[in-house]
Amino acid sequence: MKPNPISMGRKALVQHLQSITAANGYSTNAGHNVKTGWVNEVLETEKENLPLICVQKGKDLAPKPGPDGLIKYSGFSVVGVISAPLTDYEDAIDDLERDMLLALSPTSGARQRWMPVGITGITVGAPEQYPPGQGEPTARVLIPVHLHTIIER
Repeated sequence: MKPNPISMGRKALVQHLQSITAANGYSTNAGHNVKTGWVNEVLETEKENLPLICVQKGKDLAPKPGPDGLIKYSGFSVVGVISAPLTDYEDAIDDLERDMLLALSPTSGARQRWMPVGITGITVGAPEQYPPGQGEPTARVLIPVHLHTIIER
């Protein structure tokens, strides 16, 4: 049985996000705590281990026919979470957003080295920040992404 390119893409995305560390030139060490699942459920066990990046399944885009198969656009919400007070969170969440964008955004015209065979590209959507408040002691940034996955017949 051939490896499933959908699973391979998700695993490669998680592994790539783990490279977000100060040792690799980023502003944060969020890559030390990358999880999958629903961010609210992950936070129940990870509240003390912030910053956190959670790769949550998102809405796919419609597939397109391709040569001898199709191109699937697997959707994910990449959510960064920091612990911060309501009065002083902006710089910290901006640092995490910057790190996530740098890791996720493709280099123009170049194939991304972290993508396995079968993943031909990534589309990165507009980030959304959510400040702490209403009893929530964390700030979040959500970046939607779609992995362009070739599904062969």
